[in-house]
Amino acid sequence: MNFEEKSGKDLNYLAFYPKNIDKNKKYNIVFFMHGYGDSMHGISGIIEYLSKDNIYIFFNAPFKMNIGFNAEGYRWFEFPLNEREFKFSQEAISNSINEILIEFKFNYEKIYIGGFSQGGMMSLHNNYNGMVDGLIILSSRLVYSDKEFYLNNNTKIFMSHGSNDLVIPKEDANYSLNFLKDKGFNVEYKEFQIAHEISFEQMNVLNKWIDDE
Repeated sequence: MNFEEKSGKDLNYLAFYPKNIDKNKKYNIVFFMHGYGDSMHGISGIIEYLSKDNIYIFFNAPFKMNIGFNAEGYRWFEFPLNEREFKFSQEAISNSINEILIEFKFNYEKIYIGGFSQGGMMSLHNNYNGMVDGLIILSSRLVYSDKEFYLNNNTKIFMSHGSNDLVIPKEDANYSLNFLKDKGFNVEYKEFQIAHEISFEQMNVLNKWIDDE
């Protein structure tokens, strides 16, 4: 895989580039954030299911944690909601996206920002200053409703959830979906017969959504 591991000012990340990338061509960029206890290396495995015609940036959360058996993972914020960590991660994500776009070597077409589980929460609660074309929210939910909600309803959203998810119940996803629709967002919601995970079928639908945008 064409991955580069990089250290930004605020966050480390893995960057994936299409094979034989053409500097004269415009590419979609997808910024993606992992879930609680995972890492950029763990979530980057979904590249196997994703279209290789886009550029992907997999961020690593800033807070290290012990996930058992002497293994380490990372989180965006601790539960119950740690406001200090939440705010720190919000700013780190925004700063890192701006940093990458300023230093970017290639032209880009559209910008997508998303994440799985806690990474999806961070995607929903950030201020992208109108520069994002779409959000990708996988097995996630809102952390707040009106509080700390910055998005304008021109942003298109892809949401998917597992009907057998016991970590974030689908009822939480449905609440978030209805909240977003009431705010006037164009949300495409898909439910799959999976647990708290990412599936091949789910990624096929996501690839089509990005291609059709």
